[in-house]
Amino acid sequence: MRLLSGGSAIIIVRKKGAVQNMDCRTAESLVNGYINHSLSLKETERFIAHVRECPACYEELETYFTVSMAIQHLDGELGGTMNMKRLLEQDLKKREWRVTNWKVQRFIGLLFLCGGVGALLALFGWLFLF
Repeated sequence: MRLLSGGSAIIIVRKKGAVQNMDCRTAESLVNGYINHSLSLKETERFIAHVRECPACYEELETYFTVSMAIQHLDGELGGTMNMKRLLEQDLKKREWRVTNWKVQRFIGLLFLCGGVGALLALFGWLFLF
């Protein structure tokens, strides 16, 4: 869903009850951080959700990504094909997978924490009953 606010688009992404929004100005300010891998996982998630929904910001990312990859290619750091659209999509999917993996790890950690607390409560309850 796209809402216009003061000349800049605000994208609202709904994911399982959570609402995450980012305006184009914020997304544009995060492009270099995305390219340089310096965004947190939460920022990466919000940024990718925005560029997946906003063609203008996707195009901005694609431009910076293409320049970055071309420089790496010229420096000899990269070989192979220069299909930038495919490379960008692969990069976005790889980072989406990292965000998903991070969320799963946090959930599993929370389950273990809850299980440990439950076990301690059961132990203390048992000790005080007998």
